[in-house]
Amino acid sequence: SHGGPPPWSHRKEDPTMLSSATNSLLRPMVRTAARRHNNATLDLSRGMTILSKQSAEEYKKENYTERMKNTGRPVSPHVTIYAFPIAALSSITVRVTGVALSFGAMGVGMLELFGGTGTSLSVFQDLGGAYGPLVAAGAKFSVAFPCVYHYLGAARHFAWDEKPDLLTNIDVEKASYALYGSSLFISVGLMIV
Repeated sequence: SHGGPPPWSHRKEDPTMLSSATNSLLRPMVRTAARRHNNATLDLSRGMTILSKQSAEEYKKENYTERMKNTGRPVSPHVTIYAFPIAALSSITVRVTGVALSFGAMGVGMLELFGGTGTSLSVFQDLGGAYGPLVAAGAKFSVAFPCVYHYLGAARHFAWDEKPDLLTNIDVEKASYALYGSSLFISVGLMIV
């Protein structure tokens, strides 16, 4: 021990300076607290304040629209009026097709597990024979489109990860339209084959 003040105390001990700094910081908070305490009996209708068990139960019974009507603020239509940009829609479609592929793979796997080897193939062959070419074409498209779209969407995202300078608003919009168009074109081609 070197016997001096701690290394982090670089200023002189001046209790008046410290107290004035503390007072200037605390004074507004003390005033606000005192004002709230004095006005507590007057202002009992604050938005989210729960005053008793009874008012908590009443609050739970109201739905969002009723609560907003009581506040006088309009209910926001948010998503119902928002026009999604094509880039957002194409990104959402990549995720939806991924989920569809997962469920499709699970379905094929369950058919093979419970029906035996080759059950999935015979189901698809029966679709074409029993229900006609229109149902078979729809079944083929429902398999082809998620595969193609998800694959091309992943390739697009990989390209954007590698070349972020391709991410301009105009180029992203063009790429989104190209993704939808090329996926439809390829899927229809696979449906016909």
